[in-house]
Amino acid sequence: MKKLILIVCLIATASLAAPPRFSEAWGYLYKGEEKYFPNPAPFTDIACFSAAVNGDGGLTGGHPQPPVLKGALASARYHLVVTIPWNSTLAHIYLDPKLPFRNRIIAAIVERSKPFDGVQVDFEGIAKADGTAYLNFLAAVKKALPKDKLFSVAVMARWEAWIQRSGVDAFDYPFINRFADRVVVMAYPEHHSSGEAGPMASLDWCEKIYAYALKTIDPNKLVMGLPLYGRAWQKKTLARSYKGSEVWKEIEDKQIKPSTDWKTGGSYSFSETVDIDVHYETIQSLEAKLNLYQSKPIRGVAFWRIGQEPPGFWPKGF
Repeated sequence: MKKLILIVCLIATASLAAPPRFSEAWGYLYKGEEKYFPNPAPFTDIACFSAAVNGDGGLTGGHPQPPVLKGALASARYHLVVTIPWNSTLAHIYLDPKLPFRNRIIAAIVERSKPFDGVQVDFEGIAKADGTAYLNFLAAVKKALPKDKLFSVAVMARWEAWIQRSGVDAFDYPFINRFADRVVVMAYPEHHSSGEAGPMASLDWCEKIYAYALKTIDPNKLVMGLPLYGRAWQKKTLARSYKGSEVWKEIEDKQIKPSTDWKTGGSYSFSETVDIDVHYETIQSLEAKLNLYQSKPIRGVAFWRIGQEPPGFWPKGF
């Protein structure tokens, strides 16, 4: 039996204030999760996630056209979100101007985007060495799209201390700001699954992310992302192979009484308790971030993603 430890950020039951606070409110919608779309919905922009680049440089999956969503604003804009697998080697191949994939991807984006109001490129896991190729790719996509398509780019969270320590990487905010119509800063996760347990986006951390973004991105283009999800960390990983001597030492040290199953030929087994840390967002923790961004120059906010929000979260507008 597992012991579950819940680390709660903030708790509240009241819904968010209804009056709009931002010019734009973006909501990411997974293909197949349309049933989670709220009615009424507060989104000025719906990011349809995602059309993924395949092995030939074409696009596969995602919404072929804007979905019909009960509760959506009549004025809502629909955006085709394009992604690639988180694989730096594959990204290098896709972005290399000497290979055919780059032009195929651009042509596929232009064709697939025809029924949409905009296109968002969400390429993550780009190596620093491929930064120039990535930025040139973004500029080429913008140039290839019709003038009336709103072009947005999702970028990884960066902050001043990170830049000073690591240097500018592929996600060069000032360069992207030059030609993107919107820059969506994914201000999450602060703590990754491979690291220590902690919140998805603490308020102090969000302050640092926003401060760097404002220095490098036109506030009229700046959209700050908010996480609606949580994450669990297992304190001790037990799923591993054991030497026989290790098993017997564990039994002896912990005074364990194993059980046996003669149907398996007499093998023994025993169970151990596992502690799990869970961090997640609540209405109040999200409200705190919304209040933070509302007090700053900004275009809007973006929610990752529809269907993961706390119960009773969606108001009539932001």
